Amino acid sequence: MKFIAQVRLYPDDEQREALKQTLQTASAACNYLSAVAWINQTFRRFDLQHLAYYDVREKFGLAAQMTIRSPAFRRGGL
Repeated sequence: MKFIAQVRLYPDDEQREALKQTLQTASAACNYLSAVAWINQTFRRFDLQHLAYYDVREKFGLAAQMTIRSPAFRRGGL
């Protein structure tokens, strides 16, 4: 069973900027993963993860969970 909760955030200015920066970085990582997938014609999640996981972590400074949860890894390709 899945339980979904919808919440509203009320960040202060500093938190808003940090959240915005995090989302921009994650978006850039997804764009990078998309390019890697197309260049290498690698679209399966495991293969793409094997190919680009450490590179994405290093280039974008993302935590492990955020890297794995990026859409290209999560959905098995774009």
